[in-house]
Amino acid sequence: MKKIIALVFASIVLVQFSGCKKETDKPAVANMLGHKVYSVSELKAIASCTNNCSHRFTEDVYFVGVVIADEQSGNFYKEVYLRDRYNTGGLRLDFTSRSSFFIGDSLRVNLKGLDVNFNETTDMLEIDTVDYEKYVVKFASGAKPQPRVISLSDISTSNPYSNYLCDLITVTGVEFISSDKDQIWADPISQKSLNRTVQNCDGKQLIVRSSNYSNFAMEKTPIGFGNITGIATAYQGTSQMAIRWPSEANMTGTGCTIYHKKDFENNSLTSGGWTQQSVINGSVLWTASSFGTDKFAKISGYIGGNQNSENWLISPAIDLSASSNPILSFRTAAKFSGNLLEVWVSTNYNSGLPSTATWTQLTGFALSPNNPGNYAWTNSGILSLNSYKNSNTRIAFKYQSTTSGSTTYEVDDILIREN
Repeated sequence: MKKIIALVFASIVLVQFSGCKKETDKPAVANMLGHKVYSVSELKAIASCTNNCSHRFTEDVYFVGVVIADEQSGNFYKEVYLRDRYNTGGLRLDFTSRSSFFIGDSLRVNLKGLDVNFNETTDMLEIDTVDYEKYVVKFASGAKPQPRVISLSDISTSNPYSNYLCDLITVTGVEFISSDKDQIWADPISQKSLNRTVQNCDGKQLIVRSSNYSNFAMEKTPIGFGNITGIATAYQGTSQMAIRWPSEANMTGTGCTIYHKKDFENNSLTSGGWTQQSVINGSVLWTASSFGTDKFAKISGYIGGNQNSENWLISPAIDLSASSNPILSFRTAAKFSGNLLEVWVSTNYNSGLPSTATWTQLTGFALSPNNPGNYAWTNSGILSLNSYKNSNTRIAFKYQSTTSGSTTYEVDDILIREN
């Protein structure tokens, strides 16, 4: 009788344990059991739709991707970034609580009941307020997602930064600006997240933002030149990056030297020591101007009609005495017929009219067409300043107009650096 009771008890216990055991999530099949699997590019189209369309999914459809940034360093909180299985881009998953997903984990997300949107502040594609225990399943691990390798010049010209938002990128050929070298990434004592800025040899810049809750907040930024890897982010239209670990700021090389930069982003014509000298017609002046988010210097000799004028925009003294191979570059845009803009250099100008010093005209650079120009930006190319290695080197943009023609010129991104 005791043996029979023991066998019955064992059977009951076995049944109870079998009933309480949680079923292991099965790996996702290739077609998600016949349901739609969305790519990032498809989700972007839905998120950008404004024609009486819904951003909420009402049936079982999926997103499948690999984790490219997790929460382990503390620089990301209750969020992960995923690159889709189609390799079209990345998105941000915002969780209701901290998760235990790691870089290289493959996740499937059931989108039913979730919304996909562009964040109003960051413009990043995101799925917000996700209960990962309810919607997300990890079905594999160990993937090694590789960053998209780009330069800051890529971002500013042919490929807008928005193409990379939420994706893993490596930016090549950069260093932290002087004031941000060998500085803490963030300030946990004052509880301040901080921006640090990297720039390339053309003076293009990118903000690297780190959280004061990151494990590496008190570590120091590198002082050398090289590459930096992280997630492409943004804030109110400004491009940024958030690193995963400081070891991915691989900057041990010798950097480039920038002697002077003027990009007019502070909407000031004269900041940094720039001046203008009107030789003919004080009504025709250089001004700080803008179009959209782009800021630049602008001048036009058309004031109720074409005017005779001559006006010089002159740089401060730039010390090139210890330089090896200094070069100058800039951008121009123009419209309407008239005299071409000229570029001059001097090593003995101090102040006042340009006629008080000796100037040499520079040639051999590209200039925006002035008839028709239609304000298409043109890069100058590289102009050598090897003949002007002086502690008082200045460059100037000489504008002239006549009653027969007055081209409107715009100038931006003036840079003098070591080649």
